[in-house]
Amino acid sequence: MSFDLRLGNCVELAKELDDNSINVTVTSPPYNKCGVGGGLFRKIKYDTFDDTLPEEDYQNQQIELLNTLYQKTVDGGSLFYNHKVRYFEGGAISPWQWLTQTDWHIREEIIWARGSGPEISGYRFIQQDERIYWLCKGKKHPRLPRECANYTSIWKFGADLKNDHPAPYPLQLPVRCIQSVLQEPGLIFDPYNGSGTSGVAAKLLGHDYIGFDVSEKYIEEATERITNISKRDLTKFNDCAIVTQAETNLTSFFE
Repeated sequence: MSFDLRLGNCVELAKELDDNSINVTVTSPPYNKCGVGGGLFRKIKYDTFDDTLPEEDYQNQQIELLNTLYQKTVDGGSLFYNHKVRYFEGGAISPWQWLTQTDWHIREEIIWARGSGPEISGYRFIQQDERIYWLCKGKKHPRLPRECANYTSIWKFGADLKNDHPAPYPLQLPVRCIQSVLQEPGLIFDPYNGSGTSGVAAKLLGHDYIGFDVSEKYIEEATERITNISKRDLTKFNDCAIVTQAETNLTSFFE
């Protein structure tokens, strides 16, 4: 098992990857929230990235990245894309608006019921859900193990509130995605590496991993986290994993 974290623009770095090399991507891009947030909940503020783009530019960037990753993914490979519906000035922006413009086959929309939300003003019902889009390269797709199919299309688990990164997803999310579609050792990828959660999941499931980020600080922190798996991450992994390949020798991480 190896991991490779690279510093730089994810779109440009993705173009350097080998074609047909990625088995599974699990990622969550910055949501282009344009400064919305704060109050009782921490405001999303990245180390070196301003999450404020004209919406057309943001969507075009996402389309370019997703189409590049399509070329880099093996036939029948999967991409799990975590995003949310955003509400601005009386309108709504759904990821469907750009996902349908990509080369990917949209296999399924999964609702992540995360159980917390920032809307406390009474202007709308508290938004406790995000979306995870299961995208496949072509109509060919992996057959889910029965244990994984039983997750259903509504996933109920909380956010990671003890992670110092401003916008992490919990370890359960990438573990569930990866183990559902990849039982043999392969290559996992995340173009928005952040705190390295996808990398931790990849390592614990016995896969190689590549991750990108524009922040040197996040790269350094993620390198430490993936290199030295914490007891907290191992406990969370053991709580949610269905290990189907050669039962990874997890005790070796602490020897």
